[in-house]
Amino acid sequence: MNLETVSDKHLHELERLAGELLAVIRQAKLLDEPVTEAIRMLQHQAGEVRRSRFDAANRDYLGY
Repeated sequence: MNLETVSDKHLHELERLAGELLAVIRQAKLLDEPVTEAIRMLQHQAGEVRRSRFDAANRDYLGY
């Protein structure tokens, strides 16, 4: 999934909402569903892109 073209605002929303959806999936005990892994990957990738953009824009906090 290519998230490089997604705006910072939308990237943050994707990561946050994926986390909320995963919380609901855990509560509903649907962790074995195939879509759960796809949502985890979306959240992980969105977080990685967001952190790399932050590091690139704020050299003082590199690796924070």
